[in-house]
Amino acid sequence: MAMSRRAKAVTAVVVALALGGGGWWAWKKRAEKQKKGAPPELDEAIAEVTKGDLETRFRELGDIAAKNNVEVASKVSGRIIELSVTEGARVRAGQKLAVVQPGKTGAEKFLPSEVSAPIDGIVLAYVKPGSNDSGVRFVEVGDYVTGLFESQNPTYLLTVADMRTVVVKMRINEMDVLKLSEGMDVEVVVDAIPGVTFPAKVTVISPQAERESRGGKVFRVEVSVSKPDPRLRTGLTARVDAVLEKRTDALRLPLTGLFEEKGAEVAYLKPEAKDGKSKQVIIATGMRTELEIEILSGLNAGDKVLTEKPTEFDA
Repeated sequence: MAMSRRAKAVTAVVVALALGGGGWWAWKKRAEKQKKGAPPELDEAIAEVTKGDLETRFRELGDIAAKNNVEVASKVSGRIIELSVTEGARVRAGQKLAVVQPGKTGAEKFLPSEVSAPIDGIVLAYVKPGSNDSGVRFVEVGDYVTGLFESQNPTYLLTVADMRTVVVKMRINEMDVLKLSEGMDVEVVVDAIPGVTFPAKVTVISPQAERESRGGKVFRVEVSVSKPDPRLRTGLTARVDAVLEKRTDALRLPLTGLFEEKGAEVAYLKPEAKDGKSKQVIIATGMRTELEIEILSGLNAGDKVLTEKPTEFDA
């Protein structure tokens, strides 16, 4: 159906208003930015050399664990007839944990066998290495267990963990493990204990890689917490943080202002006039962070450089 003159006129007015309104809106936003002291749009493609501190950091997640823990099994096979401790109990080395009645039937008359704590520590449920611990349960009276004397794969009743020395266990990829060294100072933060930072040291870096199910390679790393806190529990997620490299009062440039030209690192100085040409300068750089790079020579504090390569320098 043909559009009437009135409809055409209305449509034209609407389009004009939309275009005019869009232009007014863009002008208004630019005016607001200028009023607030924001740089003009031309300067949005500019990076400035400033002085300040630079640092690179290592951050990785791990699990809180006891440095020393012993898995406890009965020497003989039989049924548990007495359980003297509960999960979480503190025990001393030599303290009775359980009593096992040897034999599979009551007709077998053997003397009961006592299971004792091998070290001082806290009683934990046994978790089979590599298993999903979501279904772990503590042993109970009446459970049948296989003893150390009869099997190379005994039934472990429980674990005694010495929480006087607490570590964070991590699995670090092959790209990051070389950033660490034994004895390095780190900090441990546990989200479940807000506002507290635990000083620690890297104590173990495995010399051998382990292959993950996805095909990547990782290295086992342990960090020892210097002053254990009773609130630290095995299995808590911990974040390990360390400063790898630091520069104070360094010349720094956003990475957006850095370019490579024929194997050299260069920057393009902002033209002094709108119609002027940029100047290419070769720069020497130092340490690099995720966002900035240290300038050793070629630029000075306050220099402004382009974040887009000028067309006159295109090959």
